Amino acid sequence: GHNHVLSKVTTQFNIVHYHWRCFEIELENTRRVLERHNYISPADSDEQAKAKLAEKFGCSTEDMCNTCPFERGFVSNHKARFYLQWLDCEEQAKKEYYAGKGNKFNMDLNDFLKESYERSDV
Repeated sequence: GHNHVLSKVTTQFNIVHYHWRCFEIELENTRRVLERHNYISPADSDEQAKAKLAEKFGCSTEDMCNTCPFERGFVSNHKARFYLQWLDCEEQAKKEYYAGKGNKFNMDLNDFLKESYERSDV
């Protein structure tokens, strides 16, 4: 989980949380998150899941990758977007995932780590 969601306590202590997984593992984890939020059911087919998630974004299920702006905000909307993109345009979603498009979290930290690794020859 993410502490900022569960706790109202603020401290001066920070914990760095980051991860990178292969597309297939990220996809499995994403589906579990969407099920835990009750956005989709474990028994849903891909088409049923697509329809439920598309509705949350106010989009049609047709050609979502090119027509849906994915602008509605809700808890774990980035997970829902990722899953819908896999359902609608798998090859494009994989290509973008591995290229890092849309995964710009902690860019300052990423830049710092990259520079540190280069300096230390890791």
